[in-house]
This record gives sequence, C-alpha cells and structure tokens, in this order.
Amino acid sequence: MAERGKAGHPPEVELTEPPEVELRLDDPELTDRWIAGTVVIRAGRQALEQVDLGVELVVDAHSHRGKHLELVICNLAVDDYCFELAAGEEHQVRFRRELPWECPFTEYDGQGLGFGVGVRAVLRTVPARKGGIRHRIPLRVPPTAAPAAAVAAFGALGRTERSARVIDERIPGSGQLYQGHQSVFLTDPAGERQGYGHLELSFVTNEVGALVHLRRAAPGKYKWKSRPPTVTFPVAHHEVGYADLTARAAAALEELRLLERA
Repeated sequence: MAERGKAGHPPEVELTEPPEVELRLDDPELTDRWIAGTVVIRAGRQALEQVDLGVELVVDAHSHRGKHLELVICNLAVDDYCFELAAGEEHQVRFRRELPWECPFTEYDGQGLGFGVGVRAVLRTVPARKGGIRHRIPLRVPPTAAPAAAVAAFGALGRTERSARVIDERIPGSGQLYQGHQSVFLTDPAGERQGYGHLELSFVTNEVGALVHLRRAAPGKYKWKSRPPTVTFPVAHHEVGYADLTARAAAALEELRLLERA
C-alpha cells in the first residue's frame, strides 16, 4: 500500500514540481501488531536545504466539546529524520513501531466502526512551506482479545449494532499512557431491554487485558464526567477462550441498574 502527499500551492507554482512524500506499509493487515514501512521523500525541482521528518500514529477523534480533530497517539521511530536533498533527489526512510495496546480498533468482526486510524508523515523543509507537507495512509486495526471478547459478550445479550468514537481525553484515574480513549456504542436492534437498549463500553487496555467501563450511552455528551456513571469489570486476554464473559457482562449490567437506582 502506498500513497502520496504534496505541498499545497497555486497551479502556477505546482508546475515547478514541489516536494512530495510517499508512505509505503510493509504489512497493511498488521498481522504481528507491528507497524513498519518506508517514507519516500522526493525533492522536486528545487533543492531542500534541510528536511525534518516525523512519522506519527493518528486517529480521527472528538474534543471534549465534540469538535472533530486528528489526535496523535504516538510517534513512530524513524532511522533518519534530518537531512538535505538536491533538486530531483529521492531519499527513503524506514519507520517501525509495535502497535500500542491502547490504540483504538477501527473494526469489529470485519465491520468498520465509523472512524479512522492512520500513519501520518510530516515533512518540514527549508525553504519552508506553510504547515509542512503532510500525508496519511489508513490502517485497519482489529481489536485485541479482551476488548473483542467484551463486545462479543454484550452481543450475546442482544446488543449487536455497533459504532464507536474516540475522545481526546484520558479516562480519569486510569493510568493510561497515551491521550484519548475509545468508546463503543452497542444497541439492541429488537428495542429497549429494561431501559438499557443503548450502552457504551470504554476500554483501558494493556498487555494483560482490558478494564471495561460500562454505562448507559449518551452520544451527545463528550467529557467523561458529564456522561452517566460507570461500572467496571476486567477481562484478561488469556481467559477469553474459557471464561463465561456473557455472565460477567450480565452481572455488570445488573450492577449498573443498581447503581442508577441508588
């Protein structure tokens, strides 16, 4: 997979062949949870006295006020980030990083969840170009074992319609390493079930498993503390093959009912 980005200029300037960047992924499917690939930088017809290169993992997100934004999850290591290019010269830079456990997943059971995650290259050059040269290539990110099993458990309870979003806010007291959190909205297509037809699951995931936060869905609210109260339950990656997670989800749902009655 490879795509290109160019600096934005009026048509008469574009004729001079401005610098461009091309991103190439080694494995778009992320089969081993590693993001690796190559950035190809081409100078165009003008020499670049200096190039500063950054490669980032980014996600489409919302601010706590609901504004759309592109959130940087983390940087990817590159083997060269500052160099010069003669006119017409091409330079290739490798990048690599293991996908963070906290990275939001973009699909479940092969179905997209309504937002994107991507790798973004940012080039800042001398001569300078306003905003630099940016280009992004999309990633398909499946869920890790524990979040996938939690979603499946609520599916067994009838919540089978799914969408998701990412908010630019850490879950309070969660100890998250990176900014932002993902929430998955679950709906009962058969209608309300005891007033809980629409649920929201949020995850704090690491190499052991996930702490799942369950609440009634409130899609119109974005700030964590402005949304309904949550109950939490853990799911370990290693237990998904044998634990009765449907019973655990049902118990969490009953705990939520009791919490809201109190």
